[in-house]
This record gives sequence, structure tokens and C-alpha cells, in this order.
Amino acid sequence: METSLDFTHLALVAFLVEAIIQTIKPIYDKETGWKLDKVVSIIVGIVVCVATNVDLFAELGFVVAVPFLGSILTGIIASRGSNVVHDVFKFVQGKAEQQKQDIEGVG
Repeated sequence: METSLDFTHLALVAFLVEAIIQTIKPIYDKETGWKLDKVVSIIVGIVVCVATNVDLFAELGFVVAVPFLGSILTGIIASRGSNVVHDVFKFVQGKAEQQKQDIEGVG
């Protein structure tokens, strides 16, 4: 049985988890309570991604065993706006370019 851990996938998962945590973390503050604008943004992001079947994880080659979970997580990420989506694509593009250089350097 062959088992391999693709460092790029691990790094990408870590990046996406961090993006999700940084989105969820500020929705409640002990002093001011719930931040309604952030809650609404997350709900809208999730609804739009689930309704349109947008799943960043599937697009990046990850198999999510729970139906709709990829779309829900994508909605949370999307709720942060275009900057985080741009950061995800920059990260993926950088990793792909690095792999390409590694392959060309080996050959």
C-alpha cells in the first residue's frame, strides 16, 4: 500500500483552515456582542456557494466526504471578500510554479 503526503496539499489545507478561522473568530466580541454584519456576510457567502454548487476544495482536488461541506467552507472563505480569494489563488499558483520548477530542475 502506497501512502504519500503531498506537502502542497497539506500547506493548502493549512492555509484554507487559517482563512476560515480568521473569518469566524471576529463574529463575537465579549464587550460588544455579535457583529451582525459579519454574521450576515458569512450566511450570504454560504447560501450563495451552496445554491450555486461552488466548492473550492473540490476544484483544488480535495474529496470532501460530507455533502455540501466543501460549499459551506467555501462560503465562509468567500464571505471575507475578494482579497482572501485572491490570496488563495496566489498561493495555489505559487505552489504550482514551484512544483514546475522542481520538475524542470530534476529533469
